Amino acid sequence: SVEDYHASFMSIHGWPRELLEENRDTIERINRRLGYRLQPTRVDWPGRVEIGRPFAVKWTWANKGVAPCYGGGWPCLTLKDDRDGIVAVLVDESRNVGDLQVGPPGAAPAAEWTSEFTAGHIAPVTNPGRCHVYVSVGARDGTPILALPLGDEDGRRRYRLGSIDLAAGEASA
Repeated sequence: SVEDYHASFMSIHGWPRELLEENRDTIERINRRLGYRLQPTRVDWPGRVEIGRPFAVKWTWANKGVAPCYGGGWPCLTLKDDRDGIVAVLVDESRNVGDLQVGPPGAAPAAEWTSEFTAGHIAPVTNPGRCHVYVSVGARDGTPILALPLGDEDGRRRYRLGSIDLAAGEASA
């Protein structure tokens, strides 16, 4: 019934510990499917970006849950310096994760696309150096809203993926 009705929650009445012990495998499978489960299965960005120049980010996202994400949200990369200061917030407003389709267990359809972030996204006054790259889903202004099933969270629903080197560009030289 979880699959048939695209369930976002489930209420079970009875003795919880007994029910869990008798049905642990089924309950664990249900917990991995209940509701929506947005996952960036791949995010590729260049290792080095020139400040003030455009660059591309390739995304692959899937909703591995059983229910659509009705509230939606926009994928975002946030660049932070070593002091946890935000250097840039890069939102792709062309793709709403609420549009991701659900599929059977283990076969969620993946959506792939490339975002082009242009010169204005990283301010020319930004200092060159290494930044940490975080992914999130949220509002159009980059405010994270949805939790993702990823590790290395910054406490604000941003999840660290790796790093990027920002190099001095013509405008910042």
